[in-house]
This record gives sequence, structure tokens and C-alpha cells, in this order.
Amino acid sequence: MHACAACGNAELYKMKGFPHWLGLTILTSACIAFLVLNAYRLQWWAWAVLLASAVVDGVLYLAVRDVVVCYRCGAQHRGLGSSGNRPFELTVQERYRQERIRMNDER
Repeated sequence: MHACAACGNAELYKMKGFPHWLGLTILTSACIAFLVLNAYRLQWWAWAVLLASAVVDGVLYLAVRDVVVCYRCGAQHRGLGSSGNRPFELTVQERYRQERIRMNDER
């Protein structure tokens, strides 16, 4: 994809189309289960939970497709496959954030 379908901006980045809250919930649940099982002296089960969460995380990483996101408006474009867009760059995002701040100050 060469330009955003919503605003026409040419600077886009790709990221995994997986909800961050779900990934953090899986990680937090695995850590809590690990601590609880260790408290009951069930170390084998505790490590099994951590390893299982790592396997689930790896499978989800491979199964979830990329999403192309616009730096300017944040529109997400799904189902584009290998679009050739680069990963997120903080410097580009900061430039657009500063642009939004200047636009709000001028109002």
C-alpha cells in the first residue's frame, strides 16, 4: 500500500494486528499462575504454565497477520498481505505528533 485510504498520507508502517491487551493478559495470567503454583511447591506445573504461555505466544505471533497503519490519522488497513511497508519508527511518529500539536496551537 502506497498511501492511506482515509487521508492520502504516504507514510505508513506495519505492525501485528493482535490486540495488545490480550497479549498482556496472557502474560500476566501466566506469571500469576507461576507464582501461585510455586507457592504450593508445584514447580513442574509452574514451569509448564510458563512454557505453555510461551508456545501460545509464538503460535499467535505466527498466525496473526500484519496491519498497515497511517502515521497521520491512525487508520488501520487490514488484509494487504506483504505490502512492503516498514516497521514503526518513533522519529516519524514524533514528527506527526508535533504537527498535531502545532495545528491545535494555531486554533
